[in-house]
Amino acid sequence: MQQNSTTLQPWLTDFCETIRLFVAVVMIQILVIVYSLSFLSFDTDYLRKLSILSLLAQLTGLFLLIVLCKFNKFFNSYKVIPGVALICLLVILTTTIISQLVGWLDLQLSLQIFGNQHAINYLNFKLAVTALIICFALIRYFYIQDQWKLQIEKLSNSRLRALQSRIKPHFLFNTLNSIASLVEVDSQKAEQAIIDLSSLMRRTFVQQQKEISVADEMKFVRQFLSIEKLRLGERLSFKIFCDEELNNSKIPVLSIQPLVENAIIHGIQPMEKGGEVVVKIFSKNKMLIINVSNPFQKGLTKAVNGIALKNIEERLKLLYGNKSFMIITAEKQVFDIQLGIPL
Repeated sequence: MQQNSTTLQPWLTDFCETIRLFVAVVMIQILVIVYSLSFLSFDTDYLRKLSILSLLAQLTGLFLLIVLCKFNKFFNSYKVIPGVALICLLVILTTTIISQLVGWLDLQLSLQIFGNQHAINYLNFKLAVTALIICFALIRYFYIQDQWKLQIEKLSNSRLRALQSRIKPHFLFNTLNSIASLVEVDSQKAEQAIIDLSSLMRRTFVQQQKEISVADEMKFVRQFLSIEKLRLGERLSFKIFCDEELNNSKIPVLSIQPLVENAIIHGIQPMEKGGEVVVKIFSKNKMLIINVSNPFQKGLTKAVNGIALKNIEERLKLLYGNKSFMIITAEKQVFDIQLGIPL
């Protein structure tokens, strides 16, 4: 008999993250201060009560946050209602132990903080209710925040896949056009280009991940250049410089090949004598820099394909946000594109 296994969606956030611990501690202290306004007075007694209340609240809060952090997977193994019920029991148990322990010490040492057992029990009740309210608020707040981030990530991944799939047919059509121009001129070169293209297709269309190593991307670029070299012959030359320590660094799939393709189609091909494409990959200020340059002539060179460049720029933003950049310059008859990817 086949059994259906369902994976529970995590509903309890990871309280081990520093920023979440900080938010929780600040929220606890704010509620303590707001509550203290009910017995506000301009004397030392108010400060004494506030300090005691803050100590109890923070001690209770930190203990509960540590438990929620360490046993996150345990609570998430339950559905929401049973899991929240367990947390409620934990909160009530923790506040009771801490309140009664502090009250017992007060009575034994005659500190006169609470005075009698009734005052201790009343503090216990207030601390338990406040802790439950804060706990529910934090769980709900971070749950909504996590769900929002998850939706943004899913949307970004969908858009990234759409952009990635869009650039593959673009590459295929241009390469097929290059091969078609070889058929009548040199059938042997055309045959070799088709073999190279089939190798590229296996690598490109099977590739599903968002990022790839620099070394693997450069293999792809060299195969593409070999196809274009068959078509353009001596009119096309190229140089590739890559720091060896960057070979295993990750970059977006098909981030260099479209730049080289643009350099050839819109720069080298229209020029009678052709030219040289230079690819440089190096690191600078904790950034991986990809630089592709080619000669161009105003009035002769076709307009650069903005679709491919915009595609790469959008993918960079989706993957790295504002940490990445694309800089395009065209001066002294040299067209230059530079990509910056955080290491």
